[in-house]
Amino acid sequence: MDSHDFHKLLLSRGTFFCYSGLLSEEVLTAISGIVREQVTDIDNNENLTTRVFGIFVEQAQNIIRYSEERLALGGIGTVAIGHSNDGFIVEAINPMNAENVERLKENLKDLQQMDSKDLRKAYKQRLREGPPEGSKGAGLGFIEIARKSSKFEFDFVESPDVLFVLKAWIVP
Repeated sequence: MDSHDFHKLLLSRGTFFCYSGLLSEEVLTAISGIVREQVTDIDNNENLTTRVFGIFVEQAQNIIRYSEERLALGGIGTVAIGHSNDGFIVEAINPMNAENVERLKENLKDLQQMDSKDLRKAYKQRLREGPPEGSKGAGLGFIEIARKSSKFEFDFVESPDVLFVLKAWIVP
């Protein structure tokens, strides 16, 4: 795909922000203000902005902490935000360890089945129990994405590494 085709693809998807490469806490801090400002410019609904921005941060932190491809300061991955008449989409892609696919798939399927009441209970339970074994954070990220999004989808693509793809839609 050449640059012109890539540009057309981004425009056709309503992508107004896309970052690919090393993602560290420092990079996230540097781009966060710009992302929040762009979302606010598109839709000045503070609740919607907070949801979109929160999902963006959770997905970026997932890349920072869990991307299989790593550099000293963080992980390698891609995070993008798009907008259409239907709302916003935040998607992230990062390489992951194939050994963790089944466990993550089951966790995400469980979250997809939960309603807002169940998600609130899962959130409180995770706070009480602490992070799951092997977690590099509080273990709340995917629960937060499920709570703040209107829906989310995920996929695991072999190419040749396993790429974890997570898309979250936020509808006003």
